[in-house]
Amino acid sequence: MKFTPMRAIPWLLIYSRFLLAPFIVYLGLEGLSNAGPVVVVLIWVALIGDILDGIIARKVGNATPTMRRMDSIADLTFWLGVGTATWFWDPDIYGPYLFWLRLALVCEALTYVVAFIKFGKELAAHAYSGKLLGIAILIGFTGIWWTGSGTVWVPVMLGFAFLSHLDRFGIALLLPNWTPDTPSAYHAFRIRKGLPIKRHPLFHGD
Repeated sequence: MKFTPMRAIPWLLIYSRFLLAPFIVYLGLEGLSNAGPVVVVLIWVALIGDILDGIIARKVGNATPTMRRMDSIADLTFWLGVGTATWFWDPDIYGPYLFWLRLALVCEALTYVVAFIKFGKELAAHAYSGKLLGIAILIGFTGIWWTGSGTVWVPVMLGFAFLSHLDRFGIALLLPNWTPDTPSAYHAFRIRKGLPIKRHPLFHGD
């Protein structure tokens, strides 16, 4: 397939999230008083890039399984970077929720373990529950870095995180073979039964 500059754009947007993550961690380590608004801007820049990479990739026929896997890894790396930066910036934000945060991270790791044991690669489900979690994380970290408080935002993010984990465990356990872009555990059940599924064109390219 012929290379065009447009085909490179999705990859550049994906790799930009890998680069932004350590920079945001650096801002958290520095503890600058004006770091909050800067991080909020970077979070939303990353969001726009995350939306555009999939749209552009589908338009130019570049939405390969490899790209979908890398997109998932970039998202995870970026948000772990933001979460780590938040800890360095103000550890008290996480203080009351440390047990649940640790449990959420363990569950996140276990979804990868289960997927690698069963399929030899990460899930790359891009499930609807993951989209909801992404929205919750986006709003949550925006609120935290803008207000300097996690009283409301951290519990909301944790709730959606556990919902996403349950859904992804279901997807991993139900899928007979590795299938990227599986919208939910229900869709994985239909795939297991050999039934057709529908994917929303806004979130999943065919």
